Amino acid sequence: MLSFKNVNKVFLKGTPDEKHALKDVSFDIKDGEFVTIIGGNGSGKSTTLNILAGTFKPDGGSVLLNNVDITDINENTRARYFSRVFQDPRMGTAGTMSVLENLAIASRKGSHRGFSWYVSKTEKEKYKAMLEPLHLGLENRLSAKTEVLSGGQRQALTLLMATLRAEPTHKQIISDYYTFSMGDKEQAKVEVTNAYDEYKNEYLEKKNEILKSNLSRVEKKAKIKEAYAEFDKKFRKYDLTKQILLLDEHTAALDPKTAKKVLDLTNQIVNENHLTTLMVTHNMRDALLYGNRLIMFYEGKIIHDFNAEEKKKLTSADLLRLFDEADEKLHDSEN
Repeated sequence: MLSFKNVNKVFLKGTPDEKHALKDVSFDIKDGEFVTIIGGNGSGKSTTLNILAGTFKPDGGSVLLNNVDITDINENTRARYFSRVFQDPRMGTAGTMSVLENLAIASRKGSHRGFSWYVSKTEKEKYKAMLEPLHLGLENRLSAKTEVLSGGQRQALTLLMATLRAEPTHKQIISDYYTFSMGDKEQAKVEVTNAYDEYKNEYLEKKNEILKSNLSRVEKKAKIKEAYAEFDKKFRKYDLTKQILLLDEHTAALDPKTAKKVLDLTNQIVNENHLTTLMVTHNMRDALLYGNRLIMFYEGKIIHDFNAEEKKKLTSADLLRLFDEADEKLHDSEN
């Protein structure tokens, strides 16, 4: 569960250009929801994403993840939980680095890295398999620098990179389970440490049996590797650091045909990985076509919040009418 609680944000406070970007905004996003966000320029859409990502700190209110206050957690640390795709395709990739290098960096996000740089053959094959369904030919251009790619290719790559992350260590899983579990924290700590000890002991017993067996050295090594993978997989059900995807008008700079391709890819990735997603867009048709919830911002406030069933009944004309009604109310209040 991701929550905004009474969030306020003011830019250029105390100056003639003071702008109250967010005014006591509150909402909850359930795990796996795909929320589209619409609103005019300066309505608070991108400011909301910036506060979620940790780029901006609110002037009031709080941001919570599984009821844990993360308002003061910095942007770099939050990158373990939040991934972002911007409007400009150039912002999501390192242009002077290859497709392979960009993917490798993205897959190591949130992990501790040393000075060595090595991409294994297995990783290369994995990246090729991930790129192939895009039908953009990128699987055959792993060594190409991203600066020579088209805008659509670069944005598709950025989207793929945003969903990659380094698998957290067992220590990180234990720490995050304690931090982000709902309910009794001490009970959660006991639960996760007991589970870890149980699964690890199972693995060590299997390992010991394998070492005592009459298998060859190569066979023993393979069997031990399988046993460890089984232990690792069982314990990762306690991993609470699910990725939250923030899309800030990520198709606005693309031509209509390419934009649709990237949006369809977005929908596919979100659904296949059950990602919690917030997508800001100015395109009302796209806001209605994609996602299972729609939030409408106006002058720093949420004026409408439609669930999946309500959203299905809306048309672009309905959204325009709602914006016009908001304009009329604002003008009436000023007169």
